[in-house]
Amino acid sequence: MKNNRLMKNLGKATVAAALLATGVSPVLAATENKTEVKSNKTAAESPSKKTSPSESSKASSSSEASKSSSSVASSSSKKAAKKSAKKSTKKSTKKAAKKSAKKSTKKAAKKSAKKAAKKSAKKSTKKAAKKSTKKATKKVAKKATKKSTKKATKKAAKKATKKAAKKATKKSTKNTKKAAKTTKKSTKKAAKDTKKAAKTTKKSTKKAAKKASAKSTSASSTSSAK
Repeated sequence: MKNNRLMKNLGKATVAAALLATGVSPVLAATENKTEVKSNKTAAESPSKKTSPSESSKASSSSEASKSSSSVASSSSKKAAKKSAKKSTKKSTKKAAKKSAKKSTKKAAKKSAKKAAKKSAKKSTKKAAKKSTKKATKKVAKKATKKSTKKATKKAAKKATKKAAKKATKKSTKNTKKAAKTTKKSTKKAAKDTKKAAKTTKKSTKKAAKKASAKSTSASSTSSAK
């Protein structure tokens, strides 16, 4: 009977230790042990009233042994609970630290990735804007140069044409004037020549008439003499 109680108390202590390992409060386990001890004590005192003094002393001895066993079990349970709590705390701390480190690393990686993406996007936008501006400036400059060249060429051609026309007109006027002068000179010469020719003709005609008259007079004189 004594051994059975010891075994029962030890079983209770083991259960208490197991409960503590799974997260049950040590105070609850201690309360359960005390309740069990009281229950055992009551059970031991109850038959001693009906038995003889020798049986009473045996029961008292048995109760003391049970109490001692319960105390040992309680101490063992407290020790186990303390060890289990320490182990659990260590495990929990380690787990929390690991989780925190993981979270921190994840957060840092996310932040770094976001920062890198932002920087890359900014750089890309800047590069694209620069390229676009350069292209647009080049295009505008090319267009302006083309327009300017076209305008300058047109202006130069117009100026050259105007100059050439003016020069040609001037030359033509000069030539016309020269031609008119030459014509006038030629006309004057022709008139002079005509006048001279007329004079020569008149002189020749007069001379011929005089000669003819003289010949006629000579013939008439010859005729009279006959």
